[in-house]
Amino acid sequence: MDHQSGARHICTPNKINLSDFFTKHHIAHTGSGDATLEYDSNKGKAKTILLENGIATAKFFLTQPDGIKSETQLPLPLPLFVKPLNAANGNGVDENSIVHDWPSYTQKVEELFNQYGGSSIVEEILPGREFTVAVLEDLSTNTRHAYPVEIIAQKNSKGDRVLGAFEKSSNQERVLAVENSVSDSVSELAKKVFSILKVKDFGRIDVKMDAKGIPHFIEANLVPGLTPSSSYFPRCCNMDGAMPYEALILNIIDFALKRSRQHTCIEQSRISSPLTDLKAAV
Repeated sequence: MDHQSGARHICTPNKINLSDFFTKHHIAHTGSGDATLEYDSNKGKAKTILLENGIATAKFFLTQPDGIKSETQLPLPLPLFVKPLNAANGNGVDENSIVHDWPSYTQKVEELFNQYGGSSIVEEILPGREFTVAVLEDLSTNTRHAYPVEIIAQKNSKGDRVLGAFEKSSNQERVLAVENSVSDSVSELAKKVFSILKVKDFGRIDVKMDAKGIPHFIEANLVPGLTPSSSYFPRCCNMDGAMPYEALILNIIDFALKRSRQHTCIEQSRISSPLTDLKAAV
């Protein structure tokens, strides 16, 4: 059994998608199928289907070097946020990701194309607060529990707050509990995203507010990391002691066992029932 965290496929030498392989060979596993996981790796595809279903998200377009010939042809006005279409964990995002002029824009798009070999996604900049929301399903009641936290990145040398791979890996950002009035709106958005994208079991949804305080979808992380001290997913779940790390891992294993009708095995070995012994969740 594989909890499928941080790995979507392996190469042996051919690429094998783990969820499809496990399903085909009747191996118990957790997480979404490969069709849904495409929304994790293709940010534009996720944003498009969510827009079609009435979910607010930052305006965006996709591009490659020389795809747009001049600043006057830009679909959105500068400044803009430029990041790789298919990268995860903040890779490709740094102090140069917010571009304020045409030369900076073209330089960043070319840099990402050379590094990742694909398109960039270019978004309008939302000026409001930033959140990430861990979502867990309770398979016994067919309900979802959402655990949001606010993330505040330090200002960089240009005065921008950018949450990139370096900031995440070095834990430079602040991770804070969210007040109830904001938690409700952010969590409801994350749950709606889960339903529309048909996410199974667990995942993490990034959200940012606009100038009016309206939450917008940013991206979906459907194979979230589980490192207890640094990964956002377990830190969200354990904010204010809501779900200890051991309980989180047991629940993730439980998803696979319930789906394969072997739930009694985990019930006999677990000390408590985490999803029923939690502090109140949204």
